[in-house]
Amino acid sequence: MDPELLEKFTSHLKSVLVRAYNLAHELSAETIGIDHMLWSLLTERGSIGAEILGRVKLSPEVLRERIAARTAAATAPDAKPAPPQLGEETKRAIEKAVHTANQHEHKYVGTEHLLHGMLASDDGSLGELLGSQQVDVEALKSQIATVLNSTSKFPELAEGLTQAVERPRPREDEPRPAETVPGRGKKGSKTPALDYFTVDLTGPDVQKRIDPVVGRETEIQRVVEILSRRTKNNPLLLGEPGVGKTAIVEGLARRIVAGDVPDALRKKRVLALDLALVVAGTMYRGEFEGRLKQIIDEVKTHPEIILFLDEVHTITGAGSASGSLDAANILKPSLARGDIRCIGATTFQEYKKHIENDAALDRRFQQIDVREPSPEETRAILAGVKGNYEKFHNVKIQEAACADAVMLAERYLPERHFPDKALDLLDEAAAAVKVRAGSEPQQQELRALEAAIDQASKRKQDAVAAEKYVEALEWKERENRLRAKLADAQEHHARRNRTPVGTVTRADIVAVVSRITGIPVPDLTLADAAGLLTLEDDLGQRVVGQAPVLAGVAEAIRRARAGLAHPGRPLASFLFMGPSGVGKTELAKALAETVFHDPKALIRLDMSEFGESFTVSKLLGAPAGYVGYREGNKLTDAVKRRPYSVVLFDEVEKAHPDVLNLLLQILDEGQVTDAAGKTVSFRQTIVVLTSNVGHERWLRGPFGFGDPAVGGAQIEDDLRREALTHFRPELVNRIDRVFVFRPLSSEHLTAIADKEIRTLAARLEAKRVALHATPEAVRHLAGLADAPEKGARAVRALVQEHVEGPAARALIAAGGTRVRNLILEKRGDGLALVTRAPRLTSRRA
Repeated sequence: MDPELLEKFTSHLKSVLVRAYNLAHELSAETIGIDHMLWSLLTERGSIGAEILGRVKLSPEVLRERIAARTAAATAPDAKPAPPQLGEETKRAIEKAVHTANQHEHKYVGTEHLLHGMLASDDGSLGELLGSQQVDVEALKSQIATVLNSTSKFPELAEGLTQAVERPRPREDEPRPAETVPGRGKKGSKTPALDYFTVDLTGPDVQKRIDPVVGRETEIQRVVEILSRRTKNNPLLLGEPGVGKTAIVEGLARRIVAGDVPDALRKKRVLALDLALVVAGTMYRGEFEGRLKQIIDEVKTHPEIILFLDEVHTITGAGSASGSLDAANILKPSLARGDIRCIGATTFQEYKKHIENDAALDRRFQQIDVREPSPEETRAILAGVKGNYEKFHNVKIQEAACADAVMLAERYLPERHFPDKALDLLDEAAAAVKVRAGSEPQQQELRALEAAIDQASKRKQDAVAAEKYVEALEWKERENRLRAKLADAQEHHARRNRTPVGTVTRADIVAVVSRITGIPVPDLTLADAAGLLTLEDDLGQRVVGQAPVLAGVAEAIRRARAGLAHPGRPLASFLFMGPSGVGKTELAKALAETVFHDPKALIRLDMSEFGESFTVSKLLGAPAGYVGYREGNKLTDAVKRRPYSVVLFDEVEKAHPDVLNLLLQILDEGQVTDAAGKTVSFRQTIVVLTSNVGHERWLRGPFGFGDPAVGGAQIEDDLRREALTHFRPELVNRIDRVFVFRPLSSEHLTAIADKEIRTLAARLEAKRVALHATPEAVRHLAGLADAPEKGARAVRALVQEHVEGPAARALIAAGGTRVRNLILEKRGDGLALVTRAPRLTSRRA
């Protein structure tokens, strides 16, 4: 046999030939028959041929017995033992195996090719032997064809897999080595694997779709220098998601095409490897390694090729199975020796998780940190790529829209990175303008004409089949008219598409940000800025008796909404101090509804639940390894869902000091890192802390002689000093304003009582019942709550006791009789709710 041909045989195939020879010699056979080859294939553990035969339940023991019987019957008793020679049928099978490997453009001849050749050249004896063990020969041929197609024909890979026959799942303890290396891409190509598994970034088709790269000269120059090294010439681009790592490689490809590179990189090709495609369709152990090895060999023999591995961390573990290598270990030797040049790109987090721990892999790459561009650099990037987006969406983009995309992305999408987030806003706004313009009627007209042409063509064919030639001629003329009309419509549609269908303005960018973040459009544009001038009056509708506090809060909100607040901190942060029931929590609720236009924009945390140090995990999530890791938490998950909200830490003095340390980072940096390592931004929130610390000062004075206003101011100063004593100074100093709520006066309590009765009257009105209350009754009700230790909550409880309870009894006692009027009156030292017509002196709530 030709020695060069033998070099093409895999080690498994050579072992099969040796074992078949030994069997024939042991049985004193004159020739090595195809049955000997079959038994040898079946017992070659780890080969694809044995894998296929094993699935049809062939027994090696039974097969050997039958072969021994057939050999004994065919051998003369007095024959002298001699070395067996290859039989004619066996020779044809081997020739057919070589032909099959060549047909599939495999570089090696393996056991699967031999099995295919044996079945293809069988004269009936092999089929008889297989049939004696109830083996379906046709199904066996189908499985072999599937394996050959799915492992070698790159263009037909998906088709080969969909046509694969159903096979039982292999056992995990069974080896799955493969000898074949897929090797078919473009017909006649010298790099078939690269042609199929990569995308040529320097190719003309790809170059048309690549956006221009603005800036990044330093990073591209560093990539060029590393690629020009003798060894370990493999740059690794490290950066946050969306900062432009892939764009740097595309920029290098553009420079290579333009010739704007040193001589060492002229006429190079940058090929992006699709690792998922390399793994896809590999069914047996060794197939993935074979594909990757062929890719490496092709790159070695073509030094003009530079591989690009986007998300390079995926090579660790890719394609690995029990007893096999992953992509990283296969690539390491070639990367270290400089046999291949490879550009990698990944994020810091993935690098730390997958690559940094593998020092042998890490040292083969030279790191390049890709920083996030500044807002000014991002504006230049948007100006450079704006034309591509205008052409794609057929719109015009204003310069002001680009500037707003950068400004709004920086402010309202802090968890993402430039330039990706600004480009996303621009892209979505352009898409929205294009969709609004609506070319749907023209498209419908084109589809209707195409359907009419298809129908006319079918009618014409039917008429010809029925030998109605006159009718067929009429349908042909109709078809020609429709085709001419379609051509005119298409030309008109193309002319229309050359004219921009709309303009992307600042309002379109704002609308996109509003949809992404949930922030109302007026809040983004300050269109309702006039309403902010009367914010304290709006808050005063909800919170009674705290005019100085409301004025201070409104001033801070106006400052934040005007963009004058610190951009790296929450919009505003307040500490509300004072006795219970004076409106601290109610003001936080009013802020959510008035400033954020949604009562649900309030994230309330009762800090009495966080009295122990370990309860911080409820806010940030449990640490890795603890019960509840990766489960939800109360703070960061809520802020992620509603980044534009009021975060209320209620009764903060009840929390453990370790829990309060969490507030330091939120108030100072405007962000916090949860247990999963994700940074959560609080820069669009209003942080409110409430506390009852020092409320007893209001209970013991000032009373008696003297100016109560002066005494109240003294108490406020004392409470602010007490806040510094009770809370850590670094916490209090990070808060924008500390407000002290005063106890409610009798006039304030009367107003609150009147408001509560009006609220109840509105609920009763839905039942067609009118509730009235005399001024005397309202004042008496408020007087019952007129004490420093009481407050608005006491008024609410009194309304439930003296109004809601009697009203419920009256409605139930009336039965089927409709109650039309309920009147709350003062009688003696108490209150009475009566059912009668209202008096003229009474007051409707």
